Amino acid sequence: MTKRNTIIAILAAATALAGGVATMAPAQNAQISQAIAAGIVGETASGYLGFAQTPSAELRAQVDALNLSRRSAYANLAQQRGVTRQQVAAETFCAQIPRIDPGEAYQLSDGVWRVRGAAPIPTPANC
Repeated sequence: MTKRNTIIAILAAATALAGGVATMAPAQNAQISQAIAAGIVGETASGYLGFAQTPSAELRAQVDALNLSRRSAYANLAQQRGVTRQQVAAETFCAQIPRIDPGEAYQLSDGVWRVRGAAPIPTPANC
């Protein structure tokens, strides 16, 4: 199985396990979606949402809850595949990269927050 097919399989399984939690848009509420569009919240190389800017307490709680759901989905999938939760999370981030829209924030493994411009995000070496 190619790496791309593996990532697609991971996303499909994680989505099934978590009711859509592993994908960005379908599982999140309007406030998280708005915060992503505004560059306040973004995807991180760790496979979870993070904060590019200081969030409100309510937004932080919502993102934390979504990240807990992702963590559970990653753990279930990792156990099924015989890999670590961190591997599943990192592979999920790699699959999310093409879905990050211009103006949205993201964080690579170097810890630096970036905002996507018009050009596609360069694929990190670990992807």
